[in-house]
Parts: sequence; structure tokens; C-alpha cells
Amino acid sequence: MNNIEKLQQLTHITTAEIADALDVDVATVTAWQQEESMPTVGEFEALVGIFSSQLDAQGIVTQSEKHPIHIRLSLDYLMNLGITMSDWITLKWAFEGQWSGFNLAVGFFDKGHLVRVVTSPEEFVSAFAGYLILQTEGEFEPYIDEFDDDKLYDWRLIKVAGDRFEDVTQMLISTDLPEITL
Repeated sequence: MNNIEKLQQLTHITTAEIADALDVDVATVTAWQQEESMPTVGEFEALVGIFSSQLDAQGIVTQSEKHPIHIRLSLDYLMNLGITMSDWITLKWAFEGQWSGFNLAVGFFDKGHLVRVVTSPEEFVSAFAGYLILQTEGEFEPYIDEFDDDKLYDWRLIKVAGDRFEDVTQMLISTDLPEITL
């Protein structure tokens, strides 16, 4: 499972546009989406560049402040393996301006109850050592709190403002998970 189709949804880029940009057949891109074949390293890099530039453009349109850095997704996010701090900042930049005061965060849940929210890059690095694992061997990974007797938490990417949140994990990644609601 990769995030090619998910990123197409987020950026509104068609399969034909990807094929044209990479000078490959539409059937080739479709095979990548369905994991019938794999892009080369160069093609992966080109895909990352295409999606990154579109998310960057979305952020520029919706954010009021000047864009301080050029953002770029990681191959791990494209492959639905993990989210780096750079990926998380990229997604925050692209979508928070459209969310009217809501911020992209990571929420930790214990038996369906939100117990911790990670909203800053510093908190992200502290919680995940800069890398949030999405799946291992096809299975979604819980958060293991090594400082609390290896307690397991469900986590989700959430749109949060104050005590209100919305689980947006399915919107941003292809991993199939039940939505967590209040």
C-alpha cells in the first residue's frame, strides 16, 4: 500500500498528468498505484517533487504569512511507511490555512480518549525521534511509551482547535484505520 493515489487526491493531480510529467504511460502509473510494479529511485524522486510542489503551492494560496522554507515530502511518506518531521510540516503548511483556526497535530489515544496532543516540531521530534512509523509488515503501529512501562497508545493525525478535534488520518494516509471520534 502506497500513498500515490492519496497524494493525487490531496493535490488534485490526475494519473494522466503524472504520466505526462514523468514521460511514462498511464498504465505504468496505474501499476505503481496498485503496486503491480515499482517506480525506479529516480521516478520516486520525481513523484516526491511533483507532489511536494503542489502541496507547497496549496500552502502559499491559503497561508497569510510568507513561506519560510521550501517543503518536501519523504519517500517513506510516499510509500506509506512513515512520516518525518518534514512530511508533517509539509502537510501542516498545505492544509492549516484551509482549516479556519484548526491545526494539524498528532493525538495519542487511550481506549478512545485523547490523552496527549503533539502540535509543535519540537514535540514531534521528542515524541517520535523525528519519525512517526505508519506501518511495519503491513500493520499499523501503535505508539509505545518507553518512559511509561511501554504503555501502548493509538495515535491519529488530527485537526485540532482547543478541545475539539477531528481524525484526519484517512484523509492524509492510505493505512486503513477506524476513525476515532469523541
